[in-house]
Amino acid sequence: MGLAIVRYAAALMIMAYGFAKVNGSQFTILDSELDKPMGHVSGFWLTWYYFGFSKVYGNLIAFAQIGGALLLTFRRTTLLGACLLAPILANIVLIDIFYGVEPGATLVALILFCVVVGLIGLHFKDLVELFWTRQKTNGRVRFAGASVVKWTLRMAMVSAAFGFTYWVANYNNRAPSPIDGTWEVVRAEPSGATAAIPQRIYFEYNRAYMSVFKFANGSSVTHHFQANPDSHSLDIWQKWLSKGAKIFTGTYVLDGTRLVLRGELENLGKIALELEKRQVR
Repeated sequence: MGLAIVRYAAALMIMAYGFAKVNGSQFTILDSELDKPMGHVSGFWLTWYYFGFSKVYGNLIAFAQIGGALLLTFRRTTLLGACLLAPILANIVLIDIFYGVEPGATLVALILFCVVVGLIGLHFKDLVELFWTRQKTNGRVRFAGASVVKWTLRMAMVSAAFGFTYWVANYNNRAPSPIDGTWEVVRAEPSGATAAIPQRIYFEYNRAYMSVFKFANGSSVTHHFQANPDSHSLDIWQKWLSKGAKIFTGTYVLDGTRLVLRGELENLGKIALELEKRQVR
């Protein structure tokens, strides 16, 4: 009787969380949060915006919670429901902890996770039998050294996957330059051309050679840039990676959080820009 009460109580709470997503009381975003720069948004609102961005995806999570909760109310399908809900609740607990969700909600999610894990644990011997004991070689003959070959293959796979993704992260996605960062234009010469000059320039660290110009009207344009630390030269092209026409040729002077660009910008001729580094976090 006691176990049945636990099952039904957990099912009710999980079902409520599922219907909260369907009915719009979860994964909804405040306009005041949408108006903030992403770097200033808390982990909680960032999470809710992410999961609420797609109504279909949010409803899929909701229906999985509702369906799993219903399965908990039948003795015959309790294990199936617990196995369905366990990874969902584990993910919720991790998000709550590492994204700074309200402690009360985190505690509830943790309790529900422990309940479904406990329900799964009641079938521990059966699960060990199914997933481990029965997984035999079925009498297949193994040649000498087969284990060494398989472990060598496994380690080669791990090394290849790690090496490729490390290269992508540190050499393909990133090609650090001295001027990487977010820069606010504080002074421009000639002063009469401010409308055609970006208000902010991003030299992206996490996208090799990408520069983004953001203008006062809110529009942004993505460009390709290359900065030479030896000659302090800076070249900017029209399109990221494919380059296209060159739109800026000049030099840069970097002094701490101050950056000065001098050169020729398309349609404006010779210009000088003074920029201040901006902290986005």
